[in-house]
Amino acid sequence: MSENPRTEPGQSQISPRMQFRENRQRRQNMVFSVTVSIMAAVSLAALLVLSGILPVPFFGDFSKADEVVEADQVPCFPEGSAPANPEGIHVTIMNATGRPGLAGTVASSLEAQGVVIDGTGNYDGQYYGTVKLTAGKSQVINAYSLARVFDESTVRYAPSDPATVSIILGERFVDLPSTEEVAHLLSGEVPLKQDSKCKPIPESEVAE
Repeated sequence: MSENPRTEPGQSQISPRMQFRENRQRRQNMVFSVTVSIMAAVSLAALLVLSGILPVPFFGDFSKADEVVEADQVPCFPEGSAPANPEGIHVTIMNATGRPGLAGTVASSLEAQGVVIDGTGNYDGQYYGTVKLTAGKSQVINAYSLARVFDESTVRYAPSDPATVSIILGERFVDLPSTEEVAHLLSGEVPLKQDSKCKPIPESEVAE
């Protein structure tokens, strides 16, 4: 004769099937809660990254490593590079302002420091910046060396790698410093300044 389990007064007997359902419901609720919490954390992190508040070093370094300079972008000069001697640097100077004779005046100042002037003239177009120096892989250090005498100048990349640095005097250009200051700025005493927006030149194109 089998005995039936006794139920205390005020309690109801729960069947194994109901217990299984309740346990399964608890597990499902826990999984759901954890999933929602993870999704909320990921969404918050993504929002902070997109807004620039939270940096992502790994992905940033990975992207930067694959990013190289393209035409008319700012190239980086090799780290540790010393300024070039102005003597023997070839330049072409173009005047994009409405002031006649400006390219010749700048050419005379640079020529006094040993820079070789390949040509001067009026720029066929418009440039509203200050000064733009365009150079290829073999001339990028020369361009950065010359850029030291032009306030708010920018160096841009030319994949064709011409043998001369092209200098465009823009609408915002006023004048060069004094002869003494130009000589000082072109000396080895003033280090090259890397542009924070620069991109590396492909290793296969780095000038030796």
